[in-house]
Amino acid sequence: MTQQSSNYGYGDRERTAGDRIAAVTDRAREFGEDALERADAMLRPAGLSIRERPMTVLAFVGGLAFAAGALWMLRNSRQQSRMDEFLQQVSEYARRPRWW
Repeated sequence: MTQQSSNYGYGDRERTAGDRIAAVTDRAREFGEDALERADAMLRPAGLSIRERPMTVLAFVGGLAFAAGALWMLRNSRQQSRMDEFLQQVSEYARRPRWW
């Protein structure tokens, strides 16, 4: 007896889908490797400078942290003064005579 294949074209679609998935996987792997190479190339000078001049890097990072903290405090003090202004207006409104 001969066995007849009842393929109905599904094998071709599965094969092309598998090929597409493999191609996408390979492409994603290539992009990932390229991204890692670029990140390594960009971070290598920073790593070298940390090893060669650790105190300079520490001073620089400390300066950035101080500047960020100063800006944060300045922003918070402005918000606090706005809150004080709002509370002042509310208390003045409460002291007004009511004519109803």
